[in-house]
This record gives sequence, structure tokens and C-alpha cells, in this order.
Amino acid sequence: GVDHQIAPGQRVIIHGKKGPVKAVFGWPAIHTRINTPEKEPAAKVENLFLDCGARNKKEIEDLGVKVGSVVTYRDGFDELAYDYYIGRAFDNRIGGFMIAEVARLLKEEKKKLPFGLYVVNAVQEEIGLRGAEMIARRIKPNVAIITDVTHDTNTPMINKMIEGDTSCGKGPSLSYGPAVHNKLLQFVEDVAEKAEIPVQLRTVSRSTGTDTDSFAYANDGCPSVLISIPLRYMHTTVEMLHRSDIENTIRLMYETVLTLTPKTNLSYFS
Repeated sequence: GVDHQIAPGQRVIIHGKKGPVKAVFGWPAIHTRINTPEKEPAAKVENLFLDCGARNKKEIEDLGVKVGSVVTYRDGFDELAYDYYIGRAFDNRIGGFMIAEVARLLKEEKKKLPFGLYVVNAVQEEIGLRGAEMIARRIKPNVAIITDVTHDTNTPMINKMIEGDTSCGKGPSLSYGPAVHNKLLQFVEDVAEKAEIPVQLRTVSRSTGTDTDSFAYANDGCPSVLISIPLRYMHTTVEMLHRSDIENTIRLMYETVLTLTPKTNLSYFS
């Protein structure tokens, strides 16, 4: 997801038919913006525009840019003090990285699992969980372990009374909620305790806002659990993660997969 309010003044790449085209989200200088003394104009989808230097439609077309061309921010990865990383789209590229690391560890450690394991990086979560919906119908999983980002609520302008108390650097976050299977969640908590992996707990009153919601209610229902990694400044170009949280989230998923068996009892009635 992208917060439109951060767009003004950002450098971007337009991915045209003839290759990448550099551009910027323009924004008039404060001296010239049309406004009133009472209200400064805010960035909205309706007033955002891109400037790539072209002077007319033909020059735009000559660059290979057309309606529907994809645009990405140019900001990249960087490291900050005290083991923090920043970058764009950690939500949820970090999830793809972590599940790939779990798969790598399983292969390198030559682990033989007593069940089939699908490692899925689902698309279009932000616009309706579409990728998860499709893959859940196709593979019909018996258990689903989902990973995504969650908010670090210990930065300015966030109300912890509403959002809960979650911090970067204190381990992955486990969610309680309608889509989360309580016995599977307890199973993951037990794995974390045994492996001495720090975890944080949070609750959601309705949906999790993640692919968990698709897997949990797919087909005849699928026991699902959400393992989240705390993130600062979601949907900006400076999303921030802590190195230890990445490592511990990978470890928790890895140990959970190794501990699960076809005989793991997830029934509420036995």
C-alpha cells in the first residue's frame, strides 16, 4: 500500500514500454499554492501529478509512457543505527524474504517434513486478499501460517489505547482474533517458549487485515495463525524494521513447521 500524502516531492520511476523513465511528483512552492488563509491544500489523489520533463502528449508517448504504466518510488534500502533497516515496501516484501529463508533453512538442514509444505507469496493483499483467496482454493491447506507486518505503536501520533502496545526489537507479534485458530495460536506460543523466542501479543476485534482472513474461511475452514513483524511508518518510503525481529520471526516459523505433525491435535472438541 502507498499513502498518497507522502507523494509530493518524491522521485519515482515510470515503467514504460521502452524502459524506465525518471519522474517526480510535482508540488507547487508554498508561495504559489492556491489556498485560503484558513486551509492549506492537502495532497489527494485528485491533485497529484507526475512530471517527467515531457512538454506534450507526443513526447510522453515517445518515452513509452501510457495510461496504466506502473510507477514506483526510487527510494531504496538503507541501514540505521542500532540494527534498524529502512526501505520502501517492506510491507510485505519482508514477508516474502522471511518465508524464503524458512525454505532455505529446511533445505540446507536437510529436514524431512511428514507433510507437504507450500511456501506462498500471495499478491494483491492490499486490495482484497485476492492472491490468498485464489491459492487457498487451489491447494486446500490443512493448516496456514501467515506472516505480515504490524504497527510499532511506540512512535509519535499513535494511540496505544486503540492500537495496542507493540514495539520493534521485542520479537514477532502474535494476534488473537476471530480468524486466528486458538489452538494453533497456543501451539505457536508453546513453540516460542520452548525455543526461547520473544513474542508480543495483540488482539483484533474483527478482521486481521491480512491474508489470514482468506485462509481461515476458505473451503471448509482452515486453522490459521498470524505471525507479524513490527514495522514503523507503514505505507511510506521509509518503513522501518529491526534486525532481531526479522531473525526471530524466521526462527519462529521454522521451529513451528518442524514441530507440526499430521497428528497435531487442533480440534476444539478433544
